[in-house]
Amino acid sequence: MTRWRVLAPFAVLAAAAVATLSAFAGSGGSPGLAALRLCGSGGRPASGYRYIVLQAWQYGQIAAIKRLSPGTQVLVYKDMASTRDDTTRQTDLSTGVSYGYANRYHPEWFLKDTSGRRVNWADWPHSWQMDVGSRSYQRAWARSVARDLRRRGWDGVFLDGISRTMQYPWYLNGRVLAKYPGPTDYARANTRFLRRVGSALRRRSLVVGNINDATPQLWRRWVRFTSGAAKEWWTKSSAGRDAGMLTGADWAYQMQLLREAQARHKVFIAIAYGPADDGPAMAYARASFLLFARGSRTAFSYSPLCGVEPSAPAWRADVGAPTGPATQAGSVWLRRFANGVVVVNPTSSATATVPLGGQYVQPNGTVVTSVLLGPHSGAILRTR
Repeated sequence: MTRWRVLAPFAVLAAAAVATLSAFAGSGGSPGLAALRLCGSGGRPASGYRYIVLQAWQYGQIAAIKRLSPGTQVLVYKDMASTRDDTTRQTDLSTGVSYGYANRYHPEWFLKDTSGRRVNWADWPHSWQMDVGSRSYQRAWARSVARDLRRRGWDGVFLDGISRTMQYPWYLNGRVLAKYPGPTDYARANTRFLRRVGSALRRRSLVVGNINDATPQLWRRWVRFTSGAAKEWWTKSSAGRDAGMLTGADWAYQMQLLREAQARHKVFIAIAYGPADDGPAMAYARASFLLFARGSRTAFSYSPLCGVEPSAPAWRADVGAPTGPATQAGSVWLRRFANGVVVVNPTSSATATVPLGGQYVQPNGTVVTSVLLGPHSGAILRTR
């Protein structure tokens, strides 16, 4: 796989009209060490969240969230690349423009394939591909979303649909966009959209872009136009149990994105997917995040099915503030915190015994002075 591999995007949830993204700041953890969850609050109070991302029609929840937690930032989900034909709603959309408006007044916004047919997405047939490179589409999209932000009191927008190419089975499934047939044409159209729309919106609000398949150079260019980025498939390229664990250069690239976002004082949201009780995958994903997370703008999610709360303790383990940077010994990374330690083995086949330099408590209550880490594994331990 390439370092910028993307699987099913966040649009999986938005297309089903059920996406809710929440960031849990932890119970006393330092700024920047957060947990983030998709699809539902799971019964946790709003005061526990750093970010909450809702669909546009859920604006009625903003006031209650702000009463409980004035510092929580509530973002509205918006897809930049599509419009949907399965809703009669003309306002408070999950997209920037309505299908009815575009179809009646701006049919040129609908991209066509080389056979002259409008393009809907293979896995989400009610989503129609819009021309993100069109200046008039960009203006209409920006005006509509800016109006929603002002009228409903959102703190910002979670901007989905940013893509280097649409040549994936779940999008074009072999079709070619007539206007953007070349390998870099669509990426350039995205750059124009983000330069004009992202830059304009972030003057007054947060703009968090969901960027998944960009090359390193393209990622750096795009994040300049936003308040930050989300990265799906964090340490794990599959939602299955113990499947698709990222190691080596792929793992290192994701850690690089986190560190580069923080160095630029950008928001960074890491999103991993998997079964609710997959403790090893959760520990690997969150421990990897904690190795390098700092500041007040990062957040992490391990997300199973919508509305299902992960059951393993590693999901919300609070180890306090970091006492130093992450260090590497051989193939293993370690970072110490005021109330614990995290260790990660991001290799594909090596097993390592890691001395901890003291007594620590595992999630099952066992007190240890060292930990055995298999390939692509991590551990989050509390001080005794």
